[in-house]
Amino acid sequence: MIETRHKLFTPFIKLASAATFLMLAGCSHLPYQDIDTTAQRSSQETVPKLPITDPILTENRETDAFESSIQESTERFSALKSNQNLSNQLDRALVFSQEAPVYDDLWQEISEHLFLAPANSENYQDYMSYYINKKRYLKRVSVRAKPYLYFILQEVKKRQMPYEIALLPVVESGYYPYARSYMSAAGLWQFMPATGHMYGLHQNWWYDGRQDVYRSTLAALDYLQALYAQNDYDWLLALASYNSGYGNVLKAQRRFLKKHPNGDPNFWNIRPYLPKETQHYVPQLLAISNLVSHKKTYQLDLEPVPNEPYFKKVQVSDQISLPKVAQATQTPQDMLKVLNPGYLRLATPPKGKHPLLLPIEVADAFEAEYSASPDDYEVTWVRHKIRSGESLSVIAYRYRTSSREIQKLNNMKGSFLRAGKTLLIPLPQNHQVALRSADKPKKYTGNKHTHTVRSGESLWTIAKYYNTSPRKLCEWNGISIRKPIYKGQQLVIQSNQYGRKVSYTLKEGESLWVVAQKYRVTTQELCNWNGIKKSAVLQPGTKLKVWVKS
Repeated sequence: MIETRHKLFTPFIKLASAATFLMLAGCSHLPYQDIDTTAQRSSQETVPKLPITDPILTENRETDAFESSIQESTERFSALKSNQNLSNQLDRALVFSQEAPVYDDLWQEISEHLFLAPANSENYQDYMSYYINKKRYLKRVSVRAKPYLYFILQEVKKRQMPYEIALLPVVESGYYPYARSYMSAAGLWQFMPATGHMYGLHQNWWYDGRQDVYRSTLAALDYLQALYAQNDYDWLLALASYNSGYGNVLKAQRRFLKKHPNGDPNFWNIRPYLPKETQHYVPQLLAISNLVSHKKTYQLDLEPVPNEPYFKKVQVSDQISLPKVAQATQTPQDMLKVLNPGYLRLATPPKGKHPLLLPIEVADAFEAEYSASPDDYEVTWVRHKIRSGESLSVIAYRYRTSSREIQKLNNMKGSFLRAGKTLLIPLPQNHQVALRSADKPKKYTGNKHTHTVRSGESLWTIAKYYNTSPRKLCEWNGISIRKPIYKGQQLVIQSNQYGRKVSYTLKEGESLWVVAQKYRVTTQELCNWNGIKKSAVLQPGTKLKVWVKS
């Protein structure tokens, strides 16, 4: 019965939706052209190579891992929600059967509610040909869109914006939140740093709001709505302004009206006066929208996206460890990164409250568990500022961890370190408290001695003389172990062991051992200070240098 009602109501609903959207649209409405005729005409034309630039992605390995993590997570949770989904679908069907069809796949809902693409069908056929040859790319994009599309579409519908806006990240970033352009734009919506800051998308060492799926989506829609109003409620001009800036659109309109005083400065008329990238930007979006609308005709295989929330936002306080969240919720860490790409480290920022997106199936359980025991998710690593002369192995030894773990936590491909940079150091649980205090060494307050470097001396010989190590000597003086010392250089010896130097004359029958016992030092120290061997036979009257402990 429900299915029969859907078939009867669907044609009327489509007509009503189309009429409503066409009334709202603030753009040039061109007559709709039959898709088969258009396709035939396009195939006969010689299409020039289009200078369409894709966003800069990271290596293919990371992109593949990104897409596979989405697929893996979807399969992982499908068994948990199958029974719940069936119940929810039946409930929705009963509620909406009299009003609107229920879409199982969001691509289908989008395809039946587009109006910008049909209204401008004569202006983007060359781009259709381009994307028809990019079917595999569009398939990958649809996989990457899976975690985000439901949320983005719901926000677009709340604001009564064109459904084409939900497809804008296809053009901007390929629905890849880590995408960066050569102009330093970033995220799904490719915000520039200044524009992102203006809309509250802050950037620091811990976090980049432009990559935050939740916040950047709200910011992008706010920005587009503002541009829509600025451009006299014309969506095509608003989209052009989003790409090139409102000032460039105004400039193009002025240039057009200078030549055509009575002309209509719509997008298609001012297009030749816009930057090259913007000239292609709007037709790209319309071509992609038209392909989605006729995906069966063009045999476009898009990854189905269920018409249900993929994630839920959970608010957390203070800084928490993302690997611990992944472990507690049994969510793969890659999936957690997919949902929270705005966090640049393996933890939320250290101060304030922060939103965390979790798969819908585990969000409520985590929220309850976190509220009961927030300390369970505390960070177990510290920040270490690299000092001159330090190596990865030395830092790893200091914190009782391994070089490999440090490299993994900091996404390092090699072992090269640069002084002044900061590393995240994983802390074993049983050393956490002790090593945190070790990260901030206490200031030395004891006696100091100044050593003047003599000709022929090296860090090794001086360190041996003072019964310490060359690395400790460098640490005391803030110098690199690789940098040679020079004659006359002043080196500070920070040790209570060397309070003052005395001269002792060896008496008849005395040995190094006797002198060492008298001054509470070792025979090896006496040898180091005086440049002699333990096996040497010393005569009475020999003068020995002795450092008296304070």
